Amino acid sequence: MAGSWRQRVRLVVVIPAARRDDVLDTVRSVLAHAVGDLGIVVLDDSRGRGPDLQTLRGLSPAVRVLTAPAAAPGTRGGLWAKVAYGVRHALRHFDFEVLLRLDADALMIGSGGDLHAIERFRAAPEVGMLGSFRVGWDGRPRDARPAARILALAMGRRGFLDPDCRRLLRDLVENATASGYSLGDHALGSATFVSRAAVDALDTRGWLVAPELARSSIPDDHLLSLLVAAAGYQIGDFGRPGDPLALSWRGLPAAPEKLLDAGVSIVHSVRSYADLDEAAIRGLFARHRGELVDEVG
Repeated sequence: MAGSWRQRVRLVVVIPAARRDDVLDTVRSVLAHAVGDLGIVVLDDSRGRGPDLQTLRGLSPAVRVLTAPAAAPGTRGGLWAKVAYGVRHALRHFDFEVLLRLDADALMIGSGGDLHAIERFRAAPEVGMLGSFRVGWDGRPRDARPAARILALAMGRRGFLDPDCRRLLRDLVENATASGYSLGDHALGSATFVSRAAVDALDTRGWLVAPELARSSIPDDHLLSLLVAAAGYQIGDFGRPGDPLALSWRGLPAAPEKLLDAGVSIVHSVRSYADLDEAAIRGLFARHRGELVDEVG
């Protein structure tokens, strides 16, 4: 999918944002730490009750704010449809090398993660996605069995409620298995890099507009990982100890100071850590960004 003119950037970031999300701060963190030219696509799902959109757009010409399309609520097929809408917009308006799908409660806290992702994709073109995959930032193996159960149910008897979706999921799993995929494999969706080649492959196959997936009961990060594998690409670990991503499903995976000292690029989730709430965590990282700006100035 291509527009008549597209802005050339190194990185494009797609961020779905709901009413409770402090997406202003998240976008500021990306603008502070991303390296080189970039585009940011924010999918506003607040229905007018979220951020000050004028302020958000005013942060940088790189920021585009879209009203998220109506779809099922939650973090499953409906969220995937919204993310896919943002990815299609990115393809129309940006000529990018790598895409970052980022949660609104994730933050960039350091630079270089996007450059490392590009280097990995260039060195290993068979890899189409980088994220917190088989090993987490604490060094422990991630358990894909709950994701496998969700997918097995959707392809089994429960899938007869939507036979078209069931059929598509079965076809996707069959194709993905040829790329080394095991049922339930996925990179944690809070921060996931996808190569341009893999994004183009999803677009060419029509999977960014598949209505069956929007109706599915599969979480959006599971769907994105399955689609990348079904397109013939592998998923790579990028969230292990020493890697650029430090992600946890709920709360930060470690104390903010430890994450900064470790040189981590992206963290999730800033909702909580120990006795710190989201405002305190965001404030700490924002002050760190200010200190970096002061040092450069």
